Amino acid sequence: MARLKALVRRVRTQGFTPREFRSICVAALALLSVIVVSGAAVRLTGSGLGCNDWPNCNNDSFVDLSTTHSAIEQINRLFTFLVCIGVALAAVAAWYRRPRRRDLLVLGLIMLLGVPAQGVVGAIVVWTKVHPAAVQLHFVLSMVLVWAAVVMLVRSGESDGGHRIAAVVPRVRRRVRLLAVWTFVVVVAGTVVTGTGPHAGDAHARRFFGTETDINGSALKWVSRVHGTLVWIAVAIALSLMWQVRRLRHDRKMLDAPLTAWILTALVQGAVGYVQYAAGLPVGLVLVHMAGATTLVGCTAWLWCTTTRVTVNTDELVTTSSAG
Repeated sequence: MARLKALVRRVRTQGFTPREFRSICVAALALLSVIVVSGAAVRLTGSGLGCNDWPNCNNDSFVDLSTTHSAIEQINRLFTFLVCIGVALAAVAAWYRRPRRRDLLVLGLIMLLGVPAQGVVGAIVVWTKVHPAAVQLHFVLSMVLVWAAVVMLVRSGESDGGHRIAAVVPRVRRRVRLLAVWTFVVVVAGTVVTGTGPHAGDAHARRFFGTETDINGSALKWVSRVHGTLVWIAVAIALSLMWQVRRLRHDRKMLDAPLTAWILTALVQGAVGYVQYAAGLPVGLVLVHMAGATTLVGCTAWLWCTTTRVTVNTDELVTTSSAG
């Protein structure tokens, strides 16, 4: 307790160092990623209505572990409190970071508002009996939070002060934006596939297409084909981006690591997607696929961040502005 009081006193007077703040960002990103996987486990095990009320688990108790479904849902809800603590700590750390930076404060505020918003959407999921649109919104909002956490982590390692400038030529930046938009389309299409298939969160939950008694019919086949086509279009965009920067030494250096990570993740995702479909959508592979989707969003955010950088060199700022 004495050490904790000393730490609080030191933070209030001296603030967090950039290195300490970066460690907090890593922890917040890890917690946000884990909650995505645990939330997916709730849906994939058919435990979406394991707790049929909110914030209580049911009419009788706040916490109920009497059945497997309720236990899985309850564990996911309780883990949300850890996520709230991690995100709140990141937002507070952004305020007490020295030097204080506006961009990190904004990202911290987005995450701080996003987590309780997730709680509200989670309540809507329960109240609508696991409606696929509500579940879809739940997952998409999680991806927004992961994106913000990755951007905060990347930017926490940049220089303080100075000016933010373009780090790549305009045509490369436009291609990165196109890839980011298309990745978002792919993720949303993936939620439609999940909301049409057998893992909609509950045995009697509504589906986007088809019904709970026809979850392996033509509807699932067609949405899966559309999703797969969108994925390969995104991969083609990424490969065209790699081809575009092959002779631009500086741009290639900036994009090499995140672009390579994106392409490898997308290829693994494609392989897992085909295998899981051929195997009849086993829970384990679908869980891996959803974790891969989270990783892909993180790689996209990382790639997006590399298109700009911070400089304190005024001559470089003028030169870059003229070139742009």
